[in-house]
Amino acid sequence: MEVVAVPSLPKQSHLFTAADEVINSLLDLQLEKWGLPPFADWVEGTLPVDPWYIGGPVIKGFGRGSKVLGIPTANLSTKDYSDLLSEHPAGVYFGWAGLPARGIFKMVMSIGWNPYFSNKEKTIEPWLLHEFTEDFYGEELRLVIVGYIRPEENFPSLESLIAKIHEDRKVAERALDLPVYSSHKNDSYLRS
Repeated sequence: MEVVAVPSLPKQSHLFTAADEVINSLLDLQLEKWGLPPFADWVEGTLPVDPWYIGGPVIKGFGRGSKVLGIPTANLSTKDYSDLLSEHPAGVYFGWAGLPARGIFKMVMSIGWNPYFSNKEKTIEPWLLHEFTEDFYGEELRLVIVGYIRPEENFPSLESLIAKIHEDRKVAERALDLPVYSSHKNDSYLRS
């Protein structure tokens, strides 16, 4: 018999060495690895999720997004969202971002501990898929998260991390054009 373990606490996989595979959530279960048919609810490499909402002023992050990765993120504080974040596993999600004074944009985001950088706290790091000419720290940002791409993972090099982030961007951009996701662009939460 083969065993898949899903620890209830993050960063506890070392306690499950007897398992054949350890995953962070059932979102990460790949049935085809076990000889079973894949879940039918995945759409072009993405999993639709019930929309969830996060908002707040854009804060300064670790300074890695633009400077180290070349990927500017509009970070949000996790302070008011600990319960909501505990319901969702670390990973890469996507959806729509609203900046009331600027518009609504596609976004892809990381929620998690960023193992490559050994973060000690869970972070919310959305990348708004638009070229902005100026920073918008302190502006109110509204997010509607509508899909999941993949679990959080560690990378052997900075180059492989950057390449995967750009791949995630392409997946999110294509997915957000599909009707199952594009309809959420009109959510009133994004404009409030």
